[in-house]
Order: sequence, then structure tokens, then C-alpha cells
Amino acid sequence: MVPLLAQAANVQEQMAESPAVKAAVEELVLANHILYDQNAVDGYGHISIRNPNNPTTFFLARSVAPSVVTVADIMEFDMNGKALHGDTRTAYGERFIHSGILRNRPDINSVIHGHAAPILPYGMTGSTLKPVYHMSAFLGEGAPIFEIRNFAKPNIDTDMFVSNNDLGDALSKTMGLQYFVLMRGHGYAAGADSIKKAVFRSVYAIQNASIQSEAMKMGTVQYLTPGEATASQETIEKTIGRPWQLWSERVKKP
Repeated sequence: MVPLLAQAANVQEQMAESPAVKAAVEELVLANHILYDQNAVDGYGHISIRNPNNPTTFFLARSVAPSVVTVADIMEFDMNGKALHGDTRTAYGERFIHSGILRNRPDINSVIHGHAAPILPYGMTGSTLKPVYHMSAFLGEGAPIFEIRNFAKPNIDTDMFVSNNDLGDALSKTMGLQYFVLMRGHGYAAGADSIKKAVFRSVYAIQNASIQSEAMKMGTVQYLTPGEATASQETIEKTIGRPWQLWSERVKKP
């Protein structure tokens, strides 16, 4: 049963009543700052978290730069990307990336979208972004590529934005059961069951792209085998509290 509080109370009221919501929102704010500090997002880009008290809604900042997000900026949305509680502030136009993935992937609770330059070539050249080291093992056998031209209607020439529920669904289906998807000519989306893990995956997918690009210049790249990727992911993702501590301390310093 969905708590009545989650249905009726706005974000600030839910935080006051629920330690779980308060912790989720505060961690969401911190994650915005970390993503900017780690060059996973720039003035654009965003991260969401599913409401821990109501799996049919999620929290996402209003349309501001990630580096300046505060608790007061957090809005709540339903799984169609509609703002709740009569909140009329300007929302991110691509909130449908979040609603699409969260709606279709119950195992994912946090979604990130950004435009980090190192990953962009892999969405447009046919070279597959694959794990070259243990930190990026979650990439599995390679990141799928969302081609918006295959889903845009009625005209295949779009502004490249995932700006409605149909495109959000299409992006989610392209992602499949993986945790990272490239968007041709645009950027990436990453997902995980927690904010910490979603941030970890974004940061290390981007690092993997940089390392892979350099390695490809030198010769034949030895990628992780599927077995290596599975074993490495299980091991390394038990330790993500360590980089999270490092990143948190960096952005919290005056």
C-alpha cells in the first residue's frame, strides 16, 4: 500500500515526516554536486531518485545547473513525468528519460543523464563502448546505442531531446536490462538501484571511454570477457562507499 503521506504531502512535508525521504533528497542534492565536480555533467545534466515511500513517483531538481541544486529545488514527478503538488516551476525538458527508465525498470531507482565528451564518439562511430578494466565492468558486453531517428514521429529530424513519454519508453527499451545507454549525437543515461551506484557508474563509464579511446590508438584492445565483467562488477560494487566518501568530501569543502 502506498502511504497516504507520499500521495498528499509535498517534498518538504515528506522530508519532515519521513527520515527515508529526507535522506534520499539530501543525497540527491549531494549527487548533483558530485556529478558536476567529476565532469560527469556540466551546466546541463540531471539525476533522479525514486521516492523511497512511493515507487510510483520520483524526485528530480527543477531546471537549474547541477552545481547549484539545493533541497529547495527538488520537485516530485509521477511516472509520466508530470510534476506533482501543483508545482509550476520549470522542470527539465528531458525528465522523460527518468520517467521512462524508472517506469520500465523496477530494479533501477536512480537515473543520470549527461553529455560527457569522452563517451560521445562511441554513440556515433560504430565503436562499441566496452569494459576495458574492472571499474567499468557494469558495461558488460557493451553499451547499447539509442538512435532517436528510429522512434521519432512524424519527422525523423528532431532536436535530439527525449521530450515525451514515447521517446522515454524507446530509450528504456534500448537500454534493455543493462545499466548504461548511449544516445547518438547527444549523451548518455545511466541507472542503478541507488544514487551512489548510479554516480559510480556514470563516472567510471566516462573514464572507461577515455581509456578505451587511448588504447585503441595503440593497438588491439583486450576487453574484459563476460565472465570477468560479471565477477569484477560483483566485487567492485561492494566498495563504492570509498569513492563516494572521496567525492563527497571534495564538494563539501568550503
